[in-house]
Amino acid sequence: MKKMFKTGVAALLITTVAVGCASSPGADTKPQTSNGAAGDANAKPITLTMWAGTGFKDIEGYDSKNYGDWEKLKAAEFQKLHPNVTVKVESVPFSDIEQKVNVAVAGNNPPDILYDNIPIRISKHARNGVLDELDEVVKDDKADWKEAFLNMGTINGKLYALPLGSVPQVVFLNKTLFEKKGVTMPQDRSWTWNEMKDALKKVADKNTYGIAYFAKSEQADQLMVNNLLSAGAKWANQDFTQYSVNNPEGVEALTFMLGLQEEGLVAPGTATMDVNANFELFKQGKLAILNHTSPVYGDLEAGKKNGAVDPSVEAYGIIPVMKEGVKPQITVTGENGYAIFKQTDAEKKKMAVEFVKFLTQPDNIKAINKATYGISARKSATYEIKNKDASEVFEQLNKLDIVDLGKNRAYFSSLRKAFFPEMQAAFLKAKSPQQALDDFVKKANELAAKK
Repeated sequence: MKKMFKTGVAALLITTVAVGCASSPGADTKPQTSNGAAGDANAKPITLTMWAGTGFKDIEGYDSKNYGDWEKLKAAEFQKLHPNVTVKVESVPFSDIEQKVNVAVAGNNPPDILYDNIPIRISKHARNGVLDELDEVVKDDKADWKEAFLNMGTINGKLYALPLGSVPQVVFLNKTLFEKKGVTMPQDRSWTWNEMKDALKKVADKNTYGIAYFAKSEQADQLMVNNLLSAGAKWANQDFTQYSVNNPEGVEALTFMLGLQEEGLVAPGTATMDVNANFELFKQGKLAILNHTSPVYGDLEAGKKNGAVDPSVEAYGIIPVMKEGVKPQITVTGENGYAIFKQTDAEKKKMAVEFVKFLTQPDNIKAINKATYGISARKSATYEIKNKDASEVFEQLNKLDIVDLGKNRAYFSSLRKAFFPEMQAAFLKAKSPQQALDDFVKKANELAAKK
């Protein structure tokens, strides 16, 4: 666990989001073209392929109701500047993108440009030597990029990936349900285990689930991990050579979660539920407490406009729930960004670099993070949080440590694949909490030993 002002993945500087204040100077500067002039229509025809993970939608100023819409619209803008360039954008769900890219790399046919999670997946391709360096993208305005984000995309001293931002963990209460049942919500935005449990008993009924856990896959597993740390357990030692979440505190936390399930306070089907199904219950007004991330605010706002969210749902954000006496902490996710696979054609490489430079202009990064209530990677891309509830919970999140899960370790993807089956086994009662965590830690330590 690291303080938020330290470098690396754990230092994503939530304080740089302008909570309740005006945007910083330069944030409203119009994006510049990559070379200051339109391309030559008679130049060599170039086709770029881009695979974009489903990171954001509903971007202000763009008709972008679906994932991939914004990227396609930006590609069209870029093509007007460079008539000889065609950009083919394919939106790929994050649940599928790792396998799709791995198969393409193995077949020597990867996309030219990839938008994906940097520490978990893109960093692996950098270590395998199949990415081009991106120093050319930031050389003219490197001072505007926050050091922690550039460090995230730097492998072995070279910049291979360019992040857009990140999003913090937030626990959401459906304010409407709590008020309907006359249950008090924490005014200080903080709850202990017992306080949450008491509230769940009052709110949950035959039409409303209390809370939902999910263990279908590794997607958003950092949220489940933080639940396991909520009694004071440590995920691993500082250099990630030994994992330790199977200690008594970790077992106590998993036992607490299973206890809520036994009392009927957890939505059924944890072993087959993913983070999206979890959110759907909340959007339908059927879930009292949602453990998720800051983009929920924007998704709820957009969903109420297009009918995807029950009009009665009103989010009230709090910090992660811990056992009494345990210092709260958060996890972050969404450390997504761009990478360029190695190019043999110099002109094509130049255009790929120009397109990434175009996509990462301050106005674009500002718009994306504004839509997701994220933390911008560029200093000039901060924005004002106008949502009062989000502003208040961010003020409390700013005070917390961020858990470093070791996402930049080469084996982290394999570790994640070892984690969720053990959570499934615990919630299906196929294994005791101790056995499930022991088995995970055994596999994790074996992976760490191989390096």
